[in-house]
Amino acid sequence: MAAGTSIGLFGPNGHGKTTLLMTISGIIDPWRGDILFEGERLNREGERKSQLSRNINYDVIRRRRMDPKKVARAGLIHVSQGNTLYPEMTIAETLAIAPIAANGRVEETESLDKVYSLFPKLYERQDQKARFLSGGERQMLSVSAALMAAPKLLLLDEPTLGLSPKLRLELAEAIRAIKADGVPLLVVDQDVEFLESLIDTLYLFDHGRISRRIEKEDLPSYEEIMSLLFEGAS
Repeated sequence: MAAGTSIGLFGPNGHGKTTLLMTISGIIDPWRGDILFEGERLNREGERKSQLSRNINYDVIRRRRMDPKKVARAGLIHVSQGNTLYPEMTIAETLAIAPIAANGRVEETESLDKVYSLFPKLYERQDQKARFLSGGERQMLSVSAALMAAPKLLLLDEPTLGLSPKLRLELAEAIRAIKADGVPLLVVDQDVEFLESLIDTLYLFDHGRISRRIEKEDLPSYEEIMSLLFEGAS
């Protein structure tokens, strides 16, 4: 992707979009290939070797090809699908540890002001533990923690999934504001209209492969996109 642009991934559930994001961010160790960001190789060279036993942790017997800490320090920040917060930590505590991943890229106080401006609900409830937050508030906190890490590229995996229409709209507006502030995005979502408001290029994902690239100005309707996916699968 070109510097400063945002892209979307769209495709049926179970076809590997989440797996791709988890591999890029180093949560899943890639078998082969290279992951490069801003000219820097994020994975070690060579192929991942086969696991000797299903009963032994792979990391115990083989050296991983990816280090998630290195990925985060490079500025690739991933907001994964679902609730991955520490439930006993407060909003303020969560946002206080997030800048560790920023690797000195930004002033912490400045980032905190931006986050609370973007999500005033979090400021009002900053002493509340994550486990007492609603689903929408937890997602706001997840996105806020990612912003505190000063992303050079923000990976969002179905950020509004399962939210009420009101909270979905609220979070979608905040993500559009993040994009407008100059943060490039890589977004997975099932809502084409939502993606269209954020991205420069859409990639159709089919059975673990990119089947088509579509520029924003050529973006068809949801029905036409589904036809393209099924056409590619036939």
